Amino acid sequence: MYKYYFITMQNGLVAPGICYSGPLPVGAVACTQEQYNNSAYYTLKDGAIIASTPPTLSLQTQAQTLLKTQQSYIMQAYTVYGDETPPEWVSYLKALRAIAGGADTTSTSLPTPPAVAA
Repeated sequence: MYKYYFITMQNGLVAPGICYSGPLPVGAVACTQEQYNNSAYYTLKDGAIIASTPPTLSLQTQAQTLLKTQQSYIMQAYTVYGDETPPEWVSYLKALRAIAGGADTTSTSLPTPPAVAA
């Protein structure tokens, strides 16, 4: 029978582990299989397992990621065929770029993408 655990690594991060035989590693805290399977939602504090909420990504980071995927979409949907990018998409990409690049620091949400043409 496997033993599941969490352990704090040298870099301070908490990692899940499985012990196939013998005692748990020094410093390890036993956990359930459910906790192990959902380890992103648990951490260790003062030697005890507690619920953890992964940090949310900043709006700027979200915009940076979305900008890359949306630019790829535009390339595949329009540019590769020599078609002109619709102006509403250009405006949308510019708004994303402003947030992603740090020029827009007042927005509190990502812009709404234009409707995709069928």
